Amino acid sequence: MRLLLLFIILAIITACSQKPQAVESERQVTSPGKPTVSRQLAQKVTPADLRFDQESSTAVISSAQKFIIPVPAFNKGGEPLVYPEGHERARQQILDYQGKPVGKRGLVFLNAKDQSWQAVQGDGQGVIIINEVTQDQAEMLHKKVQEFQENSNDLTLDQLKKVLDYARSQLKLNDMYNSTRSFIKSKMSPVTAGERPHVNGEKIEAFGLMKRDDRDVCQAVFVPGSFVFEGPAATPQVFENGGVIVKQGEDVRGVQPEVFVRTYKFKDGRPVTSPAKDLKAQGD
Repeated sequence: MRLLLLFIILAIITACSQKPQAVESERQVTSPGKPTVSRQLAQKVTPADLRFDQESSTAVISSAQKFIIPVPAFNKGGEPLVYPEGHERARQQILDYQGKPVGKRGLVFLNAKDQSWQAVQGDGQGVIIINEVTQDQAEMLHKKVQEFQENSNDLTLDQLKKVLDYARSQLKLNDMYNSTRSFIKSKMSPVTAGERPHVNGEKIEAFGLMKRDDRDVCQAVFVPGSFVFEGPAATPQVFENGGVIVKQGEDVRGVQPEVFVRTYKFKDGRPVTSPAKDLKAQGD
């Protein structure tokens, strides 16, 4: 009897000492070569959680040079816009933060800077914006495109993927995201005034090294701590030490603090030295 009682006590102690297994809500956001951030430990932020009025946000303008690559109207529309392997919704249709499908076919690509996947439709209306590009890097990207096609609008899906892979692996340009040709036409201009790539005397729109219009004022809010931002990207942008959410018109996207310092300034031209100190923060 004493031996049986001892076994029962040992069994109870062993059961109590075991750690419970992680529950479904503790999935982690991750990508190759990046640290993981627990969805449960990090707060979740959406555009609806933030206020961008003048009292709650800071007026800024973009000062970054960006390389624009038009996304052609692909044969058969491109690849299915589904979540990639390894994602919790792998092979399911990609949805935006409002739960609406991004589209049926096009291109899915990685923004390694934010650890997020991006999706753009292959209907000839989209573009990919590569952030913080120097003149030398722009020339190399231009040459890479022309290795495949003289006109960037003729790139195939596979060729465009190779150009993006070249930008990430060879030029170390990891910050890239999708936009539209209409946005480029209305909000951006060539870094060198009047300069646009030509093919057979015809200007190629939405292609090459560009900058935002200095009169194009954005509203910025700093969000402290570790969080994931469920904005326009196919998967949440991950911020481990605070981040800046920028609203321009109806477009809202997250920017890493160190990138924001390099690529944005106050609307009067003064530099931003510390987003955490210089910008109005969520909840202020």
